[in-house]
Amino acid sequence: MWMIYGANGYTGELIARQAVQDGQRPYLAGRDQAKIRPLAEELNLPWRVFDLSKPDAVVAGLEDIALVLHCAGPFSATSAPMVDACIASSTHYLDITGEIAVFERIAGMDRAAKKAGCLLLPGVGFDVVPSDCLAATLAQSLPDATHLEMAFCGEGGTSPGTLKTMVEMLGEGGRVRLEGEITKVPAGHKQKSVRFSNGEQWCMTIPWGDVSTAYRSTGIPNIEVYTAVPK
Repeated sequence: MWMIYGANGYTGELIARQAVQDGQRPYLAGRDQAKIRPLAEELNLPWRVFDLSKPDAVVAGLEDIALVLHCAGPFSATSAPMVDACIASSTHYLDITGEIAVFERIAGMDRAAKKAGCLLLPGVGFDVVPSDCLAATLAQSLPDATHLEMAFCGEGGTSPGTLKTMVEMLGEGGRVRLEGEITKVPAGHKQKSVRFSNGEQWCMTIPWGDVSTAYRSTGIPNIEVYTAVPK
């Protein structure tokens, strides 16, 4: 059995509905019964409720679950208790974060995860997967590369969870990777014009998850990530 935690959130609900279309029957879970139960009943799926602030309840909630897809952000606050419970219950962990701190914390738990016999794989959502694939492909073609710049131009809206994360990050400044180390820099400390398929866009550096993940995928020691913004 597997579970979507945070199934009542914007992205969690999309995943739950897609899972049903694909013939899957995950448990739907979250902390609020008034939100989880109606969705589960609509989709004819099993459900359960537990709060991440109660460690014993989280472990109990995962006891018979083989894998949890964690969709309840902001992950800076919710990932750690879920990961700790997954290690305690030997439950495989996936999430849809794009947050550097979460990637780095989970990378540091490799030994504990192996001992528990569980997989910890953050960032399986859209944020870093396509860009990481692109970076890895580029590194294969340029194995001697020492610097990597990545830029993207978003289209469409922003989910409430992503918006909360972005607001939370505003006071933290920027992050880049310099000589293999994640380094704090001023917010938007570099700007440039980048040519995308839809034309030239003005971009600035942001502390995106690829600063963490692309280093592990490519081994390139200097990494900056840009996003298109109004000049």
